[in-house]
Amino acid sequence: MRFNLAAHTIFIALAGSHAHGTARDGSDVDLRGVCIAPLDVRLSLFERFEQYDGPLVEELAGIALPRLRAHATASRGLDVKIECVVFDLAKFVGLCATANPNALEILFADERDWIYETPVWRKLHDGRHRFLSKQIAQTHVGYAMAQLKRIETHRSWLLHPPARKPTREDFGLPETGTLHRDDQNRIEEGIADQLRSYGVDDLDMPKPTRIAVQERLRVFWTDVFDTPENEIEERMRAVATHALALPTEVVTTLNAEKRYRAAMKHWESYQAWKAQRNPMRSALERQHGYDTKHAMHLIRLMRMGLEALQQGTFAVRRSDADELIAIREGALSFEQLLAAAKHLERELRGAAETTSLPAKADPDDIDRWFVEIVTLAG
Repeated sequence: MRFNLAAHTIFIALAGSHAHGTARDGSDVDLRGVCIAPLDVRLSLFERFEQYDGPLVEELAGIALPRLRAHATASRGLDVKIECVVFDLAKFVGLCATANPNALEILFADERDWIYETPVWRKLHDGRHRFLSKQIAQTHVGYAMAQLKRIETHRSWLLHPPARKPTREDFGLPETGTLHRDDQNRIEEGIADQLRSYGVDDLDMPKPTRIAVQERLRVFWTDVFDTPENEIEERMRAVATHALALPTEVVTTLNAEKRYRAAMKHWESYQAWKAQRNPMRSALERQHGYDTKHAMHLIRLMRMGLEALQQGTFAVRRSDADELIAIREGALSFEQLLAAAKHLERELRGAAETTSLPAKADPDDIDRWFVEIVTLAG
């Protein structure tokens, strides 16, 4: 980075637990900000700046630390860890326009958690509601389901930890592959192309329409195959290999190689998870049988999305913070969490059908507004 980040930063705010009101002693301090990279960087053919991600650099520390020391909760975490992400304005606005939850949390951060602001940021903040759209249902359900997948994976490791590292022999494979890697890659690309031909990704249609069609196709294939959703990919792959008329022995070997690679990835992820677990968090996980911190984030994400669709607001600092903290401490059983997640997902999808918010943010309006912001910054 060949420019002074602090000189071009227009905003810094707290993020994570300190912004949500769920921080406790020992919580990391996460900072998120926005800058406007200088014109020579923005126009450069050889240098691209989208974001800074790392420790609080010295020039930003001079701006942020005085306010952080005065903050009610962040002041207690300064000796733990401070992490900082500063987005270039173009990337930040693009993320907000697609209803990215992390970006919207910066844009709608409670002013009590603002660490640094400028008049340019004020103008941007004044127009924040133009980014609220029905896409919030899709992005917040997506992020929440990602949390649920991690919870289920970690729970499986907790209850049924892998006993040993997988071997090729476990999958009926010789120590040395029978197919050359280039041949494997070529065939896998052919299968992937065949699978893509069954979808709608290459069709020119609005993104919300594409998502709706993909959801109907998912339901269709689930019904056709009469197969649990987690097995649909394998059944679709069988259809594709049949359509390509691949020899049976080749398909058998490819599928075994694929299962072996997946098992190895699972094993490596398990080893990393064991090595990196936070002691306090892992104690809660052992006590309750699942990752309660992920559970808190899942519920928070869905509630924030639902509020936005129903009320046209995006409350980052949570009025339900005490309840969220209780969830992090294990207030819900795993079964209750699953039920709550399904209920909130239904509510979110229903709210997307009745909300007064537009289908998506207006790109022409945002373009004009973006130019005004950059012009104001000089």
